[in-house]
Amino acid sequence: MQSLRFPSRSLLLLNAVRGQRCPRINLPRNSTSGSVRGGTAGAGAGGGATGAAGARAGAGGVSGLTAGALQKLREWHANAFSTRFLLFTNVGISLTLSCLGDVLEQHFEIYCGEIERFESTRTGHMAISGVTVGIICHYWYKMLDKRLPGRSMRIVAKKIVLDQLICSPIYISAFFVTLGLLERKDKNEVWAEIKEKAWKLYAAEWTVWPVAQFVNFYWIPTHYRIFYDNIISLGYDVLTSKVKHKQTHLKKLP
Repeated sequence: MQSLRFPSRSLLLLNAVRGQRCPRINLPRNSTSGSVRGGTAGAGAGGGATGAAGARAGAGGVSGLTAGALQKLREWHANAFSTRFLLFTNVGISLTLSCLGDVLEQHFEIYCGEIERFESTRTGHMAISGVTVGIICHYWYKMLDKRLPGRSMRIVAKKIVLDQLICSPIYISAFFVTLGLLERKDKNEVWAEIKEKAWKLYAAEWTVWPVAQFVNFYWIPTHYRIFYDNIISLGYDVLTSKVKHKQTHLKKLP
C-alpha cells in the first residue's frame, strides 16, 4: 500500500505549485483611458488657446475699427469747425434745424386738425430762410467777438444788449423778406406781414435769449456759437414756423 504511506508525485507537485508564490505583474491602471484623457486635454487646451487667440484677434479688429472711426470723426469735426469751413457748417446747421422745426410744427398742426396734410414746399422755404439767418448770425457773432473781445460780465452784458437790439430785428426781418420772396409776395404784402407778426417773435426773443446768450457769450467758444444757438432755438424755430404760417388777419393788399 505504498500509495497510502507516500503521497503521489502528482500530489507533491500540486502542493509545490500551490506553495510557490507567483510573481505579481503590476500593469499600469487605465493606461488607455489616461492616454485618451491626456489627448483630449491636450486637444482642449489647444482648442482653447486657438479660440482665445481668435477672440483676441476679433477684439483687436473691432477696437481698430472703433479707433479708426473715432479718428475720422475727430478729423471731420476739426475740418467742419475750422475757419475755412465754419461758414458752411453754420449755414448747414441753421438750414437743418429750421427745416426740422417746421416739420415738427406741421405734424403738430396735423394732429390738432389745423391743417390736413404735410406741405413739403413750406418746409423747403423754411430751410432756405435758415440759410439766410445762418449767414447773418455767422458774420454777426464774428464781428461781435472781434469788436468786444473778452468774457467779463461787462462785455457779456454789452453783447447781449447789442444782440437783442440790433441782430434780432435784422434777422427777423430777413426771415420774413426771404419767405416773402419765395412766396412771390410784393413789398407791400411783406411789409404788412412784418408789422403784423414780427413783434410776436421779437417779444418771444426777450423771454428766451438774454439768458441763453449769457451762456453763449460767457462759456461757448466763437466757432460753436451758432451750433449752440440752433440747439437752443429748436423750440423757437417751431414757434417761428407757427407765427409765420398762422392765417393773417389783414386783408390782402391790391
